[in-house]
Amino acid sequence: LGRLAVLPDWRRRGVGTALLRGLMQEASRLGLTRVFLHAQTRAAGFYTRHGFVRRGEEFLDAGIPHCYMERNSGD
Repeated sequence: LGRLAVLPDWRRRGVGTALLRGLMQEASRLGLTRVFLHAQTRAAGFYTRHGFVRRGEEFLDAGIPHCYMERNSGD
């Protein structure tokens, strides 16, 4: 996945969850077996709640701490 962003006024309203579920359904439809992303470290809990697993060490992307996360698309 590339960037997933929700405007501040729409956060904590299920918008991010709906977007992520739709993206995972599309990945499964396309036959992808695994989905990965580089999450901002502060958002890693969101992705963990949706089945992603953190792998490796934290790194900087554009000066912001990130971590690599992955999930099987059928999960």
